[in-house]
Amino acid sequence: GIEEVKTCGSTAAGAELRHHVLAVQLGLALAAPAVLAAGVGDVWLVGGASNSGGAVLRRFFSDARLAELTPRLDPSRPTGLGYYPLPAPGERFPLADAALQPRLTPRPDDDAVFFQGILEGIADIEAAAYGRLAEMGASPLKEVLTAGGGAANPKWTQIRQQLLGVPVRAAAQGEACYGAALLARQGARQAAAAAAAAAAE
Repeated sequence: GIEEVKTCGSTAAGAELRHHVLAVQLGLALAAPAVLAAGVGDVWLVGGASNSGGAVLRRFFSDARLAELTPRLDPSRPTGLGYYPLPAPGERFPLADAALQPRLTPRPDDDAVFFQGILEGIADIEAAAYGRLAEMGASPLKEVLTAGGGAANPKWTQIRQQLLGVPVRAAAQGEACYGAALLARQGARQAAAAAAAAAAE
């Protein structure tokens, strides 16, 4: 399993929902369905991606409508709708089930309640995903850094914090190119260190 992890999650609620932990060491037991691992220098980025996310919202609401409904969300009063929001049948993580059906009924008459129920369902999936990673050996989640359009929605952030039980905050840098630049810098430093070590032999 994962022998040691940094305790920070990173989730982007775009067309799909991604869940990651930065693992320091990776054991072979992590070869589970729908779990991804990528080497980042001397650590590993481990995670999985759900089919849930912003694509579900796009099926029902425009950006303008979401902006209208957001002030009416009330995270202090959960809807209890128990949705499993998917844009189409099939899920990858935290459940690997190609036939899993979306669960988006009953639909309330009030669009704000429906919207909140979808957000709660996405947050439930997020919590289950981090729980699944913990079952495989990741240390408990302590914080989530988030990027994407949803990161700017304080009501959505509050819903996620309540269901995850940890602070959720927007990442200082949310652009993929920033992360790519950091990886390139780290790779250049490692290459320079290796070259210096070889020259010293």
